[in-house]
Amino acid sequence: MSIMRKDPVRIGVFGSGSMSSFRFLHEHDPNFGKLYMFVGAFSDVPGKEGVAYAKKAGIPTAELSFEAWRKANGVSRTDLKAREAYFAEVRQLIMPWSSEVIMLSGCMLLVTNPLLAEFQWRMLNVHPAFLSLLNDAGERKYRGTDVVSQAMKNGDLTGSTVHFVTGKPDMGPIVAESAALPYQLGDDPQEHQNRMKTACDGPAFQAAFARLIPYGWPRIPWRQLP
Repeated sequence: MSIMRKDPVRIGVFGSGSMSSFRFLHEHDPNFGKLYMFVGAFSDVPGKEGVAYAKKAGIPTAELSFEAWRKANGVSRTDLKAREAYFAEVRQLIMPWSSEVIMLSGCMLLVTNPLLAEFQWRMLNVHPAFLSLLNDAGERKYRGTDVVSQAMKNGDLTGSTVHFVTGKPDMGPIVAESAALPYQLGDDPQEHQNRMKTACDGPAFQAAFARLIPYGWPRIPWRQLP
């Protein structure tokens, strides 16, 4: 039995580029505006298409260049502890949105505390591979980067997974997976991944929200859902 709330869930979007999943949902998901709404779009790379799209749609935006920030503060890109200061600034930028959920739509920057802690079990990411595929050791086969190329090289199915974001990249609980997107021998992996952005990433988020929100998430912890 679903638990419908009167007001849509407030979702903030994070991305580093076109935010194609956000755009797909905004244009094609019949549940947009009913189950959920977008209250803001943030980019760590200023001037990208996703923020421009949000502005045209009348959705609040915020930008803070991570590269400029880290260079100004003498921070290495791999220093995740120092990165927390960056996300503390980001948190201040997005506070007016009153987001209940953070959706990572092509966010190429690993999110850390304080946002990771504040949005525990309320932050979702889309990954361009089926995280349900396991290797011989029983571990998730396609974590990290360049996973589309790896899957195609191995002859495995390609598709997208929406999962909860935790402190371990690509290791959070799986919420939903898209349908597989067929490919042919010799297809270019980058072109195939670009097709996946619309054919797989967006539909995976659509399925995830349809699975979670009608049962009261995020106000009801996801582990208590049917």
